[in-house]
Amino acid sequence: MAELGRIASLPTRGLLEERVRFSLVEEPEMSGVRFADYGLIAGARFFLLGAVSASERCRESYAFLLEHLVLKAADLGLESCWVGYFHQEFFKDFRLEDGERRPAVAVVGKAAERPRFRDRVIRSAVRAAARKPWKELFFAGSFSRPLQPQEAGDFSPALEMVRLAPSSGNTQPWRVVRESDSTAFHFFMKRVRRAYAVRGQHEVDIGIAMCHFDLACREAGRKGCWVLSQPDIALPSPDFEYRWTWRAAKGHL
Repeated sequence: MAELGRIASLPTRGLLEERVRFSLVEEPEMSGVRFADYGLIAGARFFLLGAVSASERCRESYAFLLEHLVLKAADLGLESCWVGYFHQEFFKDFRLEDGERRPAVAVVGKAAERPRFRDRVIRSAVRAAARKPWKELFFAGSFSRPLQPQEAGDFSPALEMVRLAPSSGNTQPWRVVRESDSTAFHFFMKRVRRAYAVRGQHEVDIGIAMCHFDLACREAGRKGCWVLSQPDIALPSPDFEYRWTWRAAKGHL
């Protein structure tokens, strides 16, 4: 835990240079205040907790950075769980400053050896082990043409990591369009569930998926940057919205 706490406390900036701060905090249950209402998490003590200054894309920035910490926790042998619905007052000693947001937190620690029956039932209900196929998530040039794994070439592993990324209720609200004959990938959000969209959880999900794509590209030796550069691509429905573009750096095409 100490190593994770040290990494979490390092200064960082969001994708749009937002101020972002994280901490690994120990916060046992307080009398009269529950962490969350839906009861899936019991006995949690350690949390990756943060705050981000408000911006047009602050939820994605926050999630992008927090997922880096979640994956580092996995490297250290810890388990984790993203939580988007929780009581802010539970963290009474870690209040938000003016203009800050806390879109989500992550519980970290060691999971119970045997999942509770209720947890297994709910996991089954949200299809937590299932993922959408490529043809529903990734496209070539426009939304009318699905991108095949073989067409993606060296980027196929990175897109597969996006496909496998966690999301609220396993909704997988991301859609990615690769520009024709280029190494630009445009990330769109599809509003799948109104409750998640209204709370901004779909935006958090996009940030998680972006983190997976970015890390997989870096691991393969491909560097790039995230920019806001809305492409001239017709949207399939009003439920779709452009969010980010990843462009390969010169020399990494």
